[in-house]
Amino acid sequence: MEKIHKYKTLKGLLRNTQQFSLYIFLSCRYHHKKTGWGKLVLSPELKQEVYKLFADFLKVDFSFYVNTCGLFERLIINKNGNVSYIAGQYYPAEMRYLKRLLK
Repeated sequence: MEKIHKYKTLKGLLRNTQQFSLYIFLSCRYHHKKTGWGKLVLSPELKQEVYKLFADFLKVDFSFYVNTCGLFERLIINKNGNVSYIAGQYYPAEMRYLKRLLK
């Protein structure tokens, strides 16, 4: 049986994972530090907070986008509650591609 991880606050969510990415947010699959993979359930308020963090960073609406890609694994909310992008080889080109992908 798959474990269900429920969260009401961003602090609680980030405390229990190594990394929280846009991929995890969209797929609702989560890796808990101690119990491993399971289903992620966020309170409506937390879901809106996380959505706003990613949308403000990307400056585009991604709510319609249901497919995920490898770039989404690199867009994370760090332990300070800020969104950052872990670039591969060339940050500006990757950000342009990600924004074009979401349009």
